Amino acid sequence: MTTADAPASRPAIKSLTSMMFSFSPERQELFARLSGDYNPIHMDRVACRRLIHGQPVVHGVHGLLWALNGWLETEVNRIRVTRLSVKFRSPCFVGKVPQVAVTSQGDRAAKLAVMVDGSKMLVATVEWQGGTTADLPIPASSTEEVVCRRPSLSEMRQLSGEIPLVLDRPLTKVLFPNVERCLAAEQVAVLLATSRLVGMEVPGRNSIFGGMELEALENSQQPLLTYRVKGYDARLSLVTIRVDGPGLSGFVSALLRPEPKRQRTPDGLRKLVPAALFRGERALVIGGSRGLGEVAAKVLALGGADVRLTYHQGTTDAENVVSEIVANGGVAECFAYDALGAPAVLTSQVRDWEPTTLCYFATPYIEPGSKGRFASEKFAKFCEYYVRGFHDAFQAVRGPRLRSILYPSSSLLDENPSIFAEYIAAKAAGEALCRVLERTNPGVRICTPRLGRLATDQTASILDEEVPDAAETIANVLLEMRASRRSAG
Repeated sequence: MTTADAPASRPAIKSLTSMMFSFSPERQELFARLSGDYNPIHMDRVACRRLIHGQPVVHGVHGLLWALNGWLETEVNRIRVTRLSVKFRSPCFVGKVPQVAVTSQGDRAAKLAVMVDGSKMLVATVEWQGGTTADLPIPASSTEEVVCRRPSLSEMRQLSGEIPLVLDRPLTKVLFPNVERCLAAEQVAVLLATSRLVGMEVPGRNSIFGGMELEALENSQQPLLTYRVKGYDARLSLVTIRVDGPGLSGFVSALLRPEPKRQRTPDGLRKLVPAALFRGERALVIGGSRGLGEVAAKVLALGGADVRLTYHQGTTDAENVVSEIVANGGVAECFAYDALGAPAVLTSQVRDWEPTTLCYFATPYIEPGSKGRFASEKFAKFCEYYVRGFHDAFQAVRGPRLRSILYPSSSLLDENPSIFAEYIAAKAAGEALCRVLERTNPGVRICTPRLGRLATDQTASILDEEVPDAAETIANVLLEMRASRRSAG
């Protein structure tokens, strides 16, 4: 940490380039308690599998207060924020290590940039004045029930209300000691309330915090944050909300994120596959609880195959897929299996059943990288799934009856965008492994179709984009595999 020369009357400007700190799950829980923002995108690891980022993300206001706390580390006086502009640029995942750079923007203004893995989590400009009036009394807790709302679009356009301000000062001191010491209690409480507003009220459950533009307008002395939706831009799924509170007022922006993708029901898939095409087959689908794996399991079962599908965390999702298949006359079971775990678990589940077909859909969240930068740790993570995990699964179920394997690859190998370099390299390694396994295991045919972008949880987007349905693509791949196997005898 280096400190530039600065007048004693204002916070020093710092460049914090390396800090032994991470946004741990424990801190995530504490911040949720402090702010009242328990949105599943931050707190529910299983639900997050089907949300836009694929895993829990740190609250934006958590990142902001952490950055402010670092900036105020050497400040000895009380200050008051007069203007705050924040843009939340990219998600920070729980467990990540952040860095913050603070630069001067004038005598009483500073710019904060929080970086995580080379990407900007947020950028903020803060203006302040020395000294502060006495803190407005803020209750330490609220008796109001915390409910994550899910308003419809028509309801959301008309929403207004108020959020009681609360501030657990001992907990604030634990998480952000310099913020608690230097900033007015009502300003800290307003910032915390914006997290609860976006995450729990508007847009509520399907929300992503976009940013805020706040000023120190002394238009209220009540411990309340009032809000009113001022507009919605359907092109960007962007909600603009007017907020007014003691110490800070202005506008908050939030994005309306898409609902988890629901794949077709067996009824919706029935016309795509002849009823008896896969009769006599025993198909093992690794990662069959959702997305492309879910579609494959349903298509195979509708074609008469005896299907067993695996899941890692989504027990309910997997059981729902099985229930849909069985309700439509198919045969299916599910069991838990971690593609990065012990392959003996898989062997014990299928030893006497002996699959004839293996479909491998296990995948982590496909997070884009930084343009022009190859992250070896990200490449290694992808290889764990697409190379080692697949090889372990193959070895675990290999037997005299195994004849067909579906290892879906990606059209990104042809398009070669630099922000997916690690993913592309790992998938290419997986394809190479498939060629080796096919040469060394006579009688086993491995299909590695390079699929384009299809509608799944992985491809969800804030923007209203047309993405091809997965059903016909996966059904055609499985039909071609069956035809190829028959022609080969």
